[in-house]
Amino acid sequence: MHTVFRALQRVYSPLTLIGKEIQMKKNLPALAVLTLLCGAAYAQSSVTLYGVADVGIGKEAGQKIGMISGYVVNHTTSYIGFRGIEDLGGGLKAGFKLEQYINLRDGAVIQPNHQLLKTNYARAANVWLEGGFGQFKMGQSVTPSHSAMVAWNIFGDVNYSSTIERYASVGQASRSNSQFSYKTPVFSGFSAEIAFVTKADNNDKAKYDFNLMYDNGPLVAAIAYNKIKDSKANYALGAKYNFGMFALSAGYYDTRDQIFPALPAGSKTRMAGYSIGGSVDFNNITLALELQRQHKSEYALQNVTYKLKKYTEGTLAAKYALSKRTFIYADYLRLEGGNNYGLGIQHRF
Repeated sequence: MHTVFRALQRVYSPLTLIGKEIQMKKNLPALAVLTLLCGAAYAQSSVTLYGVADVGIGKEAGQKIGMISGYVVNHTTSYIGFRGIEDLGGGLKAGFKLEQYINLRDGAVIQPNHQLLKTNYARAANVWLEGGFGQFKMGQSVTPSHSAMVAWNIFGDVNYSSTIERYASVGQASRSNSQFSYKTPVFSGFSAEIAFVTKADNNDKAKYDFNLMYDNGPLVAAIAYNKIKDSKANYALGAKYNFGMFALSAGYYDTRDQIFPALPAGSKTRMAGYSIGGSVDFNNITLALELQRQHKSEYALQNVTYKLKKYTEGTLAAKYALSKRTFIYADYLRLEGGNNYGLGIQHRF
């Protein structure tokens, strides 16, 4: 009996395998189609990890020489970010961005003035919807004023710019929490962005921020405006022209009620001035100089106006590109009569 069973097993086992193989071949086209569909669906969305690692050695006025990360003499404060985008079809896209500052000295979460933060994603935390109508964004993000100012700044968005250090982002922080913003499509180089923070999200004082930009070919020009309820408006305008091997820029700034910790609480400030800058490229070497001068610097307290010292300040910086993503830099910043300098390396990923 066992002999018969083994004989039958030897006959039917190959037949069973042949049957399974035939069935698999029948299913292959369906599996291939399913795989392609899944791949296509997956290709509609993506999440990217990116960031900046920037560290070096330097000295701020009144401090000792040491490692610098997130200091005023760093090119950029190091950060790590996540961004996602999904193609919804019909030209409509949705996305998000999360960015966290990092101190490369010890791995701590910091803010650009190298102070510790309690918030993880203090650089960006927002979601957006984009289409032919433009882009609508909600959350913590860059202000329109900051976007305009760095567009004409000869250095771009860097820590060691004397103009950004003096006038901030047109009198305000570079980023706003709880911000609603809308950016138009680009029409022949022109675009505009408007942002709003409700009074419930800003100490019972609504905030408005706006820019109008022209970016076409070698010329970039922009106007920035922002205002907080019960405060005077801040505005700035500037332009940059790229001649190819070298570029020139100029800007004018008028800021009110800018926060200066050294002044008495409740002070109403006004600071106005202008900046000029130039840069030149030699293959992988870039040299840039920025100068700014205040023509008005004062604060009012209890209906009495006090004059502050007006400074002529500036930044001289050099970059040497090691690759498209890595460069070394050296900078010197003259700020409020103090000398600040740094030497560092930055890698973008």
